[in-house]
Amino acid sequence: MANSEKEIQIYKSESNASGIIIALFSGIVIGGALGILFAPKSGKETRKEIVEKGTEIYEKGKDNIETMVEKSKEFVEKSKEKVDEAMKTVTTKVEDAKQKIDEVVSEVKTKAKKTEDKLS
Repeated sequence: MANSEKEIQIYKSESNASGIIIALFSGIVIGGALGILFAPKSGKETRKEIVEKGTEIYEKGKDNIETMVEKSKEFVEKSKEKVDEAMKTVTTKVEDAKQKIDEVVSEVKTKAKKTEDKLS
């Protein structure tokens, strides 16, 4: 399996993991909100707790998003590096091939000239 295929599989598994985390996080939020709303407390206490939990959930969500953004940036940077390396390799190979073609053409021309001289 090529490196790029492995990276794609890693990216897909990270993407699947992200979906699972988001689903889990959503379930926790909904469950927490329902638990707070149906708890036997006064309206003032319940509203205060909802605000506190909402703030806590917001901060956790913000941290998770920042982590995902950072990982995405790292993935893009690694991909750019791989592309740059591949381009350098391809450029080197093309330059080598051009040089070999030039050598072969020169050799063929020399042999053709010698053959022409012999026939003249």
